[in-house]
Amino acid sequence: MKKVLLIILLHLSLFFIVFAYQAQAEEGWSVEEFSDFVVTAKHGEVIHGDKLRFFIKKNDCSRMGILFSFSTSIENKNIKNLQDARIPIEINGRRIDGAAEVILVQPLFKSMKLVMMQAPGLKHIGSMISSMMAWYESENYFGIKLVSGPDFNPNDYFDILRNNWKLDGLPKKIAEAQSLCIGPDEISRT
Repeated sequence: MKKVLLIILLHLSLFFIVFAYQAQAEEGWSVEEFSDFVVTAKHGEVIHGDKLRFFIKKNDCSRMGILFSFSTSIENKNIKNLQDARIPIEINGRRIDGAAEVILVQPLFKSMKLVMMQAPGLKHIGSMISSMMAWYESENYFGIKLVSGPDFNPNDYFDILRNNWKLDGLPKKIAEAQSLCIGPDEISRT
């Protein structure tokens, strides 16, 4: 009888550990609805305020785009000149020239600036999430680094050049965002 009770207790303990791990893995994601968009976001691990965002336009719920931000405390009077520029980045160590379009440069605090960037184009949700998760699971990492390019030196504008994000729970949160966009019964049809 003691053996059976011990086995049951071990199974219950394992269940609670797996449950707690799963809950923790999804922790930190937010899903918010705005007028024309549904946005899934996660805070950065290096700079908490720098977010990775996935957005879905409500008029096209089968595709999504990626936004990310880098904040900086470097005083550079020319930082506004980055607006609309395309700058090179590395994703997980792979260089991608012109992959980040600066869409917003905004004062954050007294001496801080927030620079919001967008990866070009909208991609099909299923294939994008599948590709990102395969990449993330094989490397257990998703990171973006600002790198030098023609007429751009990130050290002139940014004090921290990299950030990374845990993507655990992303497919579930994107499905939640997509259900806000088109309704839960329609997701399987996209």
